[in-house]
Amino acid sequence: MPFEFPANFQMHWHADDPALSQLINGTSVLLPYMEPFIIDAIRDATKLVTDPALQQEAKAWIGQEAQHFMQHRRFNEVLIAKGYPQLREREKEIEHEYEELRKRSLKYQVAYTAGFETIALATAHAIIADRAHLFRGADLAIASLWLWHVVEEIEHKNVAFDVYQHVYGEYWYRVYGMVAAMIHLFQMVRGSYMVLLKADGLWGKWKTHWAIKKFTVRFFGASLLGILRHALPWHHPSHVANPAWMKEWVALHDTGVRGLAKLDTGRLQRSPAEMVSA
Repeated sequence: MPFEFPANFQMHWHADDPALSQLINGTSVLLPYMEPFIIDAIRDATKLVTDPALQQEAKAWIGQEAQHFMQHRRFNEVLIAKGYPQLREREKEIEHEYEELRKRSLKYQVAYTAGFETIALATAHAIIADRAHLFRGADLAIASLWLWHVVEEIEHKNVAFDVYQHVYGEYWYRVYGMVAAMIHLFQMVRGSYMVLLKADGLWGKWKTHWAIKKFTVRFFGASLLGILRHALPWHHPSHVANPAWMKEWVALHDTGVRGLAKLDTGRLQRSPAEMVSA
């Protein structure tokens, strides 16, 4: 995807809510370290997979996840160049965190990965449903980057789950992996947006904390039911229907529409085709 971040790109891309901008920016800081970790976990687990179809699905999943972290790394370099050199130290801390997780058993790493992917599925649905609030007035590239990312999270929703089930299949350990991933990811993202907000001089201000609390209640309130559903013993990600907006995005992508990298953020309530045609 040809995402472009121009020289005049504003880090507070959500003009009405700088805390929201930095919270989402902080999530991007995590991804070039978290996603290589989950890629390696699935790659190693695939050696134990005996189903050729699942092996091919895992290979395609790895390709998509690699594109995700490379695109976010490009964006993170823009962040750093725009006046946040403190992120270099934060990147080292995150890298160390995932080096430590690589010392855990492969079972833990795959359970963490399956857990993250089921959380990502629930949050991807929430992001698409709430896109008008999250990205209104945002730079075209940042909104398009995140919407592309969550569309692909929904598209490959089954893969990590199926690899875990095929290789291990232990229900309670799967739930443990999901809870462990959720707690760890929250800690990692919080540490990153704290760095950004401190650099802005906004950390510690009541307006900032109020904005974060509002976002947390709104976003996780929208995601919680989906996350809880993923924890049920009989759940499979394929049970979750794909949103119509996502399916139209994929159909446009498959016909070669390049404008998906520059969706019109003034038309976020519209269909992808209407956003591209603006």
